[in-house]
Amino acid sequence: MNPSANEFLARVKRANPGLVAGAAKRRVRAGLARRGYLISRIDEEGRRHFQVSHEGDTPLPAGAEEYLRADSPRLAELREAYNGLPYPSAVQTQWSDSFLKKNLSLAWFRGDNAYVWQMRLFSGGAKTRNYLAMLDIESRDKLGLFGKLKEDGLFGAFTFAFGDRVVSRDLLDSINEINYLDDQIGLSQMAAPSVLDIGAGYGRMAWRMDEALTNLGAYDCTDGVPVSTFLCEYHLDFRGVRKDVVRVVPLSEIDTLRDSYTLAVNIHSFSEQSHASINWWLDQIAKRDVAWLLIVPNTPGELLSTEAGGTREDFMPDVLAAGYELADHRTIYQNDDMREMIDLHDEFFLFKKVG
Repeated sequence: MNPSANEFLARVKRANPGLVAGAAKRRVRAGLARRGYLISRIDEEGRRHFQVSHEGDTPLPAGAEEYLRADSPRLAELREAYNGLPYPSAVQTQWSDSFLKKNLSLAWFRGDNAYVWQMRLFSGGAKTRNYLAMLDIESRDKLGLFGKLKEDGLFGAFTFAFGDRVVSRDLLDSINEINYLDDQIGLSQMAAPSVLDIGAGYGRMAWRMDEALTNLGAYDCTDGVPVSTFLCEYHLDFRGVRKDVVRVVPLSEIDTLRDSYTLAVNIHSFSEQSHASINWWLDQIAKRDVAWLLIVPNTPGELLSTEAGGTREDFMPDVLAAGYELADHRTIYQNDDMREMIDLHDEFFLFKKVG
């Protein structure tokens, strides 16, 4: 990080000691919220940020509200198809109907909700925290993605303006993840790399990677939650991604996946699935030629599932048993002071296929 950024971090830390206080308590609160529980004994500002919310300054595109409805025929079709599947990945331990009712607003799917936490993680001093995150990520942006990828605030994303730059957590995470993958495996220099996105959500990473990498050969999005597939189809079509490169593969059509991929990514998804579901996905990976696997869990330092009774199980041995070795493990932010002030300790686990 450049000296001016380090100096800014030091000034913020001296002027705002409260930013680094109570980190353990906030992590406990965050862990409960990730499992769908609201915290009752917090102030009104904090309570607002543990509930579904969105930025309303940017109106919805024409037709979005009419299409993105709970009674959509396409969503009903996907639900029916998923309900008939015998796969463990079709059985939800966290993303139940009751969880979605509390944690998702369909038309505002890029707001603060089950897909991307924005204000929950950065409540109180949100602009300062996003600025610190931006500085940290910018210091490693070798691909120059801050000049290439833009944020428009559509579908409820919370945005922050710093000069002529507008950022969101969606944008910052995407720039960070793409640069990390390029640094580790040289993604931007490969000839037509292919990506399998397991737990693709509304297609955030597919959209951003399609814009960032002109050499991208194929990007397949799949998800065990029908509403995610529904939103992913709509969102990627709206964004105008290259249809010969990016596609959405419903769980009911899993057999149409490619026989090989350069990379499989799972970002904040395995942590919200059962051990049985994770093993099913690992079987899908193992029977294909997938060179690299990136997992970003919800639990710092560990790869843990979410079981129906609320317990968690370690699935690191299962990843290794699927034929992978840990190639790199680090926090997504590299500046220690900044990481403590933001109180966000997400980590990259990058695995390489053995042999």
